Amino acid sequence: MHLGEYRDQLRQGGIIVGLLVILCVVLIYQFTIRTPEGAQRERAHIMLQRIVALEHAYRTDNGTYLAIDRENNGDVLQLNGAPERFRYWVTVSDDTFVAYAEADFDYDGESEVWMVEATSSEPMLKNRD
Repeated sequence: MHLGEYRDQLRQGGIIVGLLVILCVVLIYQFTIRTPEGAQRERAHIMLQRIVALEHAYRTDNGTYLAIDRENNGDVLQLNGAPERFRYWVTVSDDTFVAYAEADFDYDGESEVWMVEATSSEPMLKNRD
């Protein structure tokens, strides 16, 4: 009888350990796997930060900021033919600029828009898709 009780306790302990392992795997998956949209957002943040650095370097060399979109100076950022979901552009006025990244992930006509100003290097969410 003592051996049977010991086997039951081992079986119950194995079930508990198994459930804990499954819980850990689910939590790790939840917090480490990025969605394609999340990867695109991260790429857009990096691109906007690079645009800020590019604009400041351009101003240092030329005394002004550079307006950028696909048609005007798009080759500077290699925007033409890029397989990105986000569309990038920079508007320039007087002594400042604003860089934008826009994407419509669910194709409903409402776009997610991120922006960064000349005085900042951290993109801000202007509109969520």
